[in-house]
Amino acid sequence: MKMNYKQSYGFSLVELLVAMVVGLVIISGAFSLHSTTRKTQAVNEMQMDMVADARFAIEMIAYDLRHAGMWGGTNNNDLISCKSSEPTACTASSAGESLPGAVAGDCSAGWYYDLRTPVFATDDSAANPYSASCIPASEGHVASTDILEIRYADSNVPTALLANQAYVRSNAINGRLFVGATQPVIDAYDTSSLTRNHELRAYAYYISNYTDSAGDGIPSLRRVALVNGPALQNQMLVSGVADLQVQLGVDINNDKVIDRYVDPDAVTDWSSVYAVKIWLLMRSDEKQTGMDTTKSFSIAGAAAANYGGVDDYRYFLVTSVVNLRNLKQI
Repeated sequence: MKMNYKQSYGFSLVELLVAMVVGLVIISGAFSLHSTTRKTQAVNEMQMDMVADARFAIEMIAYDLRHAGMWGGTNNNDLISCKSSEPTACTASSAGESLPGAVAGDCSAGWYYDLRTPVFATDDSAANPYSASCIPASEGHVASTDILEIRYADSNVPTALLANQAYVRSNAINGRLFVGATQPVIDAYDTSSLTRNHELRAYAYYISNYTDSAGDGIPSLRRVALVNGPALQNQMLVSGVADLQVQLGVDINNDKVIDRYVDPDAVTDWSSVYAVKIWLLMRSDEKQTGMDTTKSFSIAGAAAANYGGVDDYRYFLVTSVVNLRNLKQI
C-alpha cells in the first residue's frame, strides 16, 4: 500500500540569515541598554560618593568651628594662663606640671597654644604663611585656596591624663595650660567638681593637589593637627576636594550682631568674627569622558566660573554657615 506524505521544507539560507540579523539587532539593543544603564548607575554612584564626602568634610569642619574658642569651663582666653601670647614666661604651679613650649614643625612659634585667635583664616590672595613650617611645599598646598585655623579645648573630659598630651585645666574663673599626666593646681576652685581637664585642639585646614602621593592628580582636603607629643601632624581627610573658600561674618558696630560677610584679608578685628561661611568644591576622582560635565558656580562672592567640560571631571559645590557662639563675650 503506497502512503502519501506532504512534502516538508526546512529554513532557507535567506531565512536563516534574516533571523540571525534580527537576533543580533535584538541582542545588541539589549547590550546597549545594559551598557547605558550601567554608565548611568556609575555616574549616579559617583555623584552620591561626592555628596557623602562633601557632607563628611563639612560636618568635620563645622564641628571644630562650633567648639572654637571654648577652653573648658570658660570662653575667655584671658582667664587661661601659660598660653604662648603672655608677655612673661609662665612658671609651673605647686604641682610641678610640665608646661607647653616649642615643638618641631610648629606653624609658628607657640602657634598650637596661642589662644588669642580661636578662628583665623588666610585668604587665597595671600601666599601660604606656613610654607617654611607646618605646610611645606611637599604638602602640595593649592595657592588659590584659603587656609582655615581653629583652636579649642575638647568638651569631653578624659578618663586619664596621657603623657605628652596638651591640656587645659579650667573652670569659669581661671585655668592653665599644661602637658602630660601631672595636672596643675589652679588659683581658684581647683578642687571644685566644675574644674576639669580638656585636651587642647589646634587645626589648620587646607587643600592639597594630591591625595595618596605627589603627582597623583587627585586634590584633597587636609589639615595640620595638634597630636600627642605635643607635635603637629599633616592629615589627609577627604579626597576629591578641589577648593576651600571661607568668608567671615563680622560685627562692625559692636552690637554682637553680624553685619556682613567678608573675605579673610578684609577682617581687621578677629574678635568681632561671629560666623564662618564655608565653600567646598568637590571633584570626581575619575574623568567622565563622553559627557558634558560643565557646571557653573559662584564661590565666595566671586563671579560665576565654569568647571568641568574640558577636563571631563564632574564637580559639585557644597556650602554651609556655622555660627561661632563661643566667641561672643557676654
